[in-house]
Order: sequence, then structure tokens, then C-alpha cells
Amino acid sequence: MTDHSLGTGAQPGEPEVLRRLADELGELPLELTEALGSGWRTERDRLQRLLRGLVDRAAEPRAPLLVVVAGGSGAGKTTTVNTLAGSAVAAEGVRRPTTRTPVLVCHPDDRGWFDAERILPELARAPETDDASGRGRRLIVAERDALPVGVALLDTPDVDSVEGANRLLAEDALDAGDAWLWLSTPRTYADAVGVGYLRRASERHALIALVLTQVRPHEREVVVDDATRVLTEHAAAPDARFVVPFATVTEGAIPDVAVAEITNWLRSLATPEQRVEVRERAIAGARRALPGELGPLLEAVEAEQAAAERLRAAAERPFSEVPGVVDAELDAGIPLRADVLNRWRALVGANETLVRVQTTAQRMGEFVRGAMGRPPADEARRVQAEVADTLAEVLRRRLHEAHRTARTAWAGDATGRHVLDRAPELETVSTDLDRRGRAEIDAWERHVAELVATIGAERKARARRWSTGLNAVATSAILVLFATSGGLTGGEVGIAAAASAASQALLVKLFGEQNLNRLLEEARTDLRGRVGRLADVERHRFDDALAAVEPPDEAVAALRAAVGADR
Repeated sequence: MTDHSLGTGAQPGEPEVLRRLADELGELPLELTEALGSGWRTERDRLQRLLRGLVDRAAEPRAPLLVVVAGGSGAGKTTTVNTLAGSAVAAEGVRRPTTRTPVLVCHPDDRGWFDAERILPELARAPETDDASGRGRRLIVAERDALPVGVALLDTPDVDSVEGANRLLAEDALDAGDAWLWLSTPRTYADAVGVGYLRRASERHALIALVLTQVRPHEREVVVDDATRVLTEHAAAPDARFVVPFATVTEGAIPDVAVAEITNWLRSLATPEQRVEVRERAIAGARRALPGELGPLLEAVEAEQAAAERLRAAAERPFSEVPGVVDAELDAGIPLRADVLNRWRALVGANETLVRVQTTAQRMGEFVRGAMGRPPADEARRVQAEVADTLAEVLRRRLHEAHRTARTAWAGDATGRHVLDRAPELETVSTDLDRRGRAEIDAWERHVAELVATIGAERKARARRWSTGLNAVATSAILVLFATSGGLTGGEVGIAAAASAASQALLVKLFGEQNLNRLLEEARTDLRGRVGRLADVERHRFDDALAAVEPPDEAVAALRAAVGADR
């Protein structure tokens, strides 16, 4: 069994473990939760990107650090990036949100690290001349000598953007970062959205620097102290704190002196040793946090499993009842036309007449073959066809009823309705159901004839049955098996009773009581099995519709192992 455990210690082959887990997450369709509008596919995709990003980043420990510049709307992210880069690399938009496309700026010597797909591979690379306020999943890459070799900045969309696509881009950028440069104003550092992100970064043990922007001199001390208190209370305390004083923005930037402390901090991170240390810290922290981040997805998937089992049981119940319901209906009697039953009674004889002519097998055979002036095989086929028509109608009605019951149960369930919408073929029973039902009944009648030929397999007994007419004996067994009075009235009931009595007397003479009971039981069991198999085929259509949307067991097992939940 594949080990997807994500314990805190280093493990041999861990990158492969993470890569396999990412692949397994991709196997989760999340159709059933998506039907309720829960957005779990988006979270699945984010976690996949996070896992693959960890693998790619771990493969290059000395690569330039990616410092993500993040925060809420109006915090001054783009202005800060432009200032740190020494010139404008991204123009601010004329309306909020100002940044719709993330912009990465690095030293020219580091450009090759970011043209490849090592970082944010799902974003198409775009040149600096692209409009950063445009739409689409792109990453603008720019070069600036002002940045130290070994550190790159990533300007991200607002984490509190009113546009969902921008928030998703910000999430991806934060997941890809080796360190966070988090910007807040004196009015926004306590906002719940920002505090939530900082808490998540702390849980990952990521390197975080808090930058309080647009701070006026008289409020500096109060703002810094209160921000420290608020973030500490929420388990989101940063590793470093910087203050950017209120300043006039000129050509997308503020005076260099306003960000001098941040510039020095970035340079301190740029050494090869610091890069390795910061990256290892970020990767180890993200890895430790993975079980907690994967946990909600596991809960959603397990809820899907429960929903699938609920729907499966709702479909299984009516179809599993079909054999018993058909049995009960047949026990109550199947209606056959009185004229058919009357001819059969006359053919095989009744009561004392039948007993008298059965003194020898030869006389019985002569009687049956000569009765009514027609061969017994023809009349036997006529009766069997009548029985088959009746059984086929009973079976068709009960299977259609089971299908309606199952479909109604699913239609009354929000998740079931989603599955039905994806499986229009469940609107009706199988197109060939009636044909298959009749074929099974015809096969059953042939099986009864085989039982008649072989049961109590003494050669002498077999010869007597052949001389009597195998089809006639088999037909008698079928008529005895079902009390053929269902739906008959008046004199018709008497005719049916006489036909059954004649058939019973013939069978007892040929088989004996014990063998006859065995014959009837085996015939009934075989019919029940055929009905059950037909019902199963129809039920499997519902199972197949579920299988197309429910989470695969292997993917769920991988997710459960990664979370480490004892479930």
C-alpha cells in the first residue's frame, strides 16, 4: 500500500510522496459537494498546486527567494514594490482592485529562475509591457538592478478583493512564497481577512515581515504597539516589523528612504546561506501544516462518500425487493385465459380419468398424444407462451415500479438531483429491459424442461417422461408451481383448479412426491435468481451513475493517510 503519510520528520523520497498525493487529489471529481455550491474543486486545485510547488522549490534550495508582497486593498503593495525595485514595474489601475495580474520583479541575473515553470507554473509568463491591470491568469516578469541577486518580489492582487479570481491569484502567490511581506495601513491591520492569512502563515512557520504603511509621525508608536498586540493575541505575530511613513506617491513610488529598512532586510535574505535557511523553513512549515490544510478537504470527501452511500442504499432497496415482490404476486396466482386452461385440463385428463389411464407409461403417452386431436407439444407450447406472457408482464411492471421508486428517492435529494442531471439515461428503464426479461423467462422455461428430464435421474423414469411428452410434463410443472387462479372469477377458477389438479396428479405419478417437491423448489429458485439478476442490472445503472461522480477509494485513502486521521 502506498505511504502518503506527511509526518513532521524528514522522509526518504518525500518529494515523490508529495507528487503522488497531488496526483491522487486530481482524481477527486468532487461532483457531489460541487452540486451544493461549496467550491471544493477550487480548494482541491490550490492544494495540488501547493504540493507540486513544495516539490519544485525543495529541488532547488539555493534558488532566489520569492518574497510575496501581499495585503488588503489600498495597502500600497504596488507602490512599495515599485519603490524597492527603484522604478515602476507595475502601473496602478484607475479603480479598485488595482492589481489583477501578479507582477514578479527580480535582478536580471535571476531572470532564468522565473521564466521556467518552477514557480507558479499554471500562470502564463507575460512581458513587462503587459498591462498589470488586465485580466487572465498571467504572471508579468520584470527585471531591476536595484534588487539584490537572490531575492525576487511578487506583487499580488488584494486578498480582500471583491473579485474571486483575484483572491485565488493571491492565494496561489502566498502558497508559492518563501517569505511574506505583509502590508497593512493603520486602519486595516486588525481586519479579520488579513489576520486570518497571517495566522495561516504562522501555522506554516513562514518568515513574515509586517509593514505598516501610510503611518503619520504622531501615530507611529500607538499603531505599532497595537498591531503587535492584536496579531499576538491572534497567534499571528510577525518575525519583523517595518513602518513606512505617509508620503506622496510620485510616478508610482515614494522616496527610497521610506523603505530603507525593508531594503536592508531583503539584502540580508539574499545570501546563499540565508536563502537555504529561509526556504527550508518555509517548506518544512508548509509540510507540517499540510495535514491541517488537507483536513477540510477530507471532511468534504467523506461527506461525499456518505451521500453516495445514502443514494446507493435508496436505489438498492426497491430493486432488492423485486424478487420477493414477484414471488408474492406469483404465489397469489397468475391469471391465464380460461380457454387455454380448459384445453390443457382436457389434454392431460382430470381426477379419476387421469389416474385410470396412467396405469402404464405407454398408455399415458398414448392418451396425451391423442387427446384433443393435436400433439401435446403444440398445446404445451401454447400454454408456456401464455405463462411467459403473463410472467413477463409481472416482471416488467415490478421493475418499472422499482425504477420509479429509486429515481423518486434521488430526485428528493439535492445531491441525487445533481447525479440525475448528469445521467439522463436514468430517466427511463433500459431500452432493452422488456426484451431481456422475456429472454430470461424463455430460458427459465427451458431450464424447467431440463429439470424434468434429469431430476430423479433413473433411466426408467426418464424414459417414462419422454414417452409422456417432455414439454407436457414441463408445462404441468409450471402450472403446478403457480396457483393459476389470480384474477380469475366464477367458473374460471374451477377450470384453473381442475387444470392444476390434473397436472399435479400427472407429476406425482411420474416423479413421486419427494422428487416433485424438489423439482418445484429448484424451478422457483431458478426463477427468483433470474429476476434478481435482471433487477441487479437495472440497479447497476444507478450505481454506475454514482461511480462516475463519487470519490475513488484510492484517492480517499491517500488523502486520509496524508491527514493522518484515525478514521
